[in-house]
Formats: sequence, structure tokens, C-alpha cells
Amino acid sequence: HRSGACCEAPAIAVGRVTWSMASARRLFLAWQRRVNGFELVSADADSGVFVFRCSHFDRATRSCDSYDSRPGVCRDYPRNLMWQPNPELLPACGYRASPPNAAGLRAALEKAGLTLEQREALRKGLRLDG
Repeated sequence: HRSGACCEAPAIAVGRVTWSMASARRLFLAWQRRVNGFELVSADADSGVFVFRCSHFDRATRSCDSYDSRPGVCRDYPRNLMWQPNPELLPACGYRASPPNAAGLRAALEKAGLTLEQREALRKGLRLDG
């Protein structure tokens, strides 16, 4: 899905070592600039996230000018978020997080003695509707 939403401001969370060690941080940012074409826009110390502007993103066409050779962080979105317990995907993203056992969980909810409201809240909270 080529919405371009993830290209407008790529954000990368880094570990404590990269964030706190100036030399590691400089190396990380230099790598992003040189290899990926990402220019630093802002940094959030509370979450350990760097936000970038991608030099390959064409705002007019909302597309990547080097799509076939785009950086791994772009190529792997949103797959690189799926290891998280509650992945937050961009609203325009065509992908949805759904557990591999969603069908079994939906069936179990239908058999459970729950109200419709309780079932719907659990389906939403567990992302069972993909």
C-alpha cells in the first residue's frame, strides 16, 4: 500500500545506548543521513525516538523517488512493528495488526457468556477484526 504516510516523517526508536552515548548517536544519525537519505527533524528523549525528513519522498506525488531501492526501515514497514504487543500503525496504512489465532479467539468469544458490548470491546482490544 503506497499511501506515503510513513514517508512523511519516518520515526525510528533507538535503544538507551544509542540515545545516551554521543558517539553512538552521531554514528546512527550519520548512517541515516548517508545511507537512507534521512535528515533529522526532531528527537524525543522521553520515548527515545528520532524523527526524520526523507530526501527521497516527493511531497507532490506522495511517493518515493527510489522505491525499488528504498531503505530497509521503509521496505519493512509495518512488518518491523509487528513484534510489539500493541503496534500503532499510521491511519492511512493499508495493513492491520491481527493475531495469528484471531479466528479461534473470535469463536471462543462467541461461546463465552459475554454481553454484546463486552464481546465487541474484546474484539477491538485484541484486534480480532484485522
